[in-house]
Amino acid sequence: RPGDVAVCQLVGKGISTKLQFALRHMRGLPLRLGMLCQQQLANLAGPAVANRRIAGLIAEVDAGASRKQRLDIGFIIHFDRQHQRELLDRRGAHLNQFALHPLRIVRAMQDIVNSDVTLTVDMGSFHIWIARYLYSFRARQVMISNGQQTMGVALPWAIGAWLVNPQRKVVSVSGDGGFLQSSMELETAVRLKANVLHIIWVDNGYNMVAIQEEKKYQRLSGVEFGPVDFKVYAEAFGAKGFAVESAAALEPTLRAAMDVDGPAVVAIPVDYSDNPLLMGQLHLSQLL
Repeated sequence: RPGDVAVCQLVGKGISTKLQFALRHMRGLPLRLGMLCQQQLANLAGPAVANRRIAGLIAEVDAGASRKQRLDIGFIIHFDRQHQRELLDRRGAHLNQFALHPLRIVRAMQDIVNSDVTLTVDMGSFHIWIARYLYSFRARQVMISNGQQTMGVALPWAIGAWLVNPQRKVVSVSGDGGFLQSSMELETAVRLKANVLHIIWVDNGYNMVAIQEEKKYQRLSGVEFGPVDFKVYAEAFGAKGFAVESAAALEPTLRAAMDVDGPAVVAIPVDYSDNPLLMGQLHLSQLL
């Protein structure tokens, strides 16, 4: 069906490791899996290898796929995602640089975003890291504006989600640029005593805009700002403020912020140096 994913596991001649990746079935059109797999292999291993004969197992979803085939493919997808979760759990904690690698933050967020938590996601580079590598566990658990450039929505969304279900903790996440576009809503959250934790990925700039400027104009303009003391900023509104000041402090600080009954803000410095790899749409095993 449109939206189903086919997972290919390829072995190219002369390659010592298996390459795993996902191809999305778009717009109801049949997948040209052989062509796409060849192209993806070229991206991963280089054209010289990709031009050789490829042997592999390809699972395809098309209009005529049987229920059993779909279940089989669902198992493959589930297995691959479980593998990625285990990989992130094992290796993500060892990404100890500071400012923090995005996958270290995703791993720490995964520990607090269980099935009882609602997550709202703003727009920015962090959005892609979270959308690709953080897992949800129930329908409507994650509110995400997929590619609509809606900076500043996460905190207002979180307040709205909490108003709908005040018994459920809501976590919202944004970059520092997106947060500052709607941070006045902290007053609303404090006045309502909303049980909302807002996580800010801090890089003192509009990182996603910078990427686009560099690609189009080969220079940057108007994308740097700060620094802002978000801990003090949150406390000025009456919320509880936290700031992660070392890699070792990440998980304890997030847990302490989650234990707050009411509005809280956590500022986490992030290092986006690996964003070029992210834009290559690589499997998690190639980033860790």
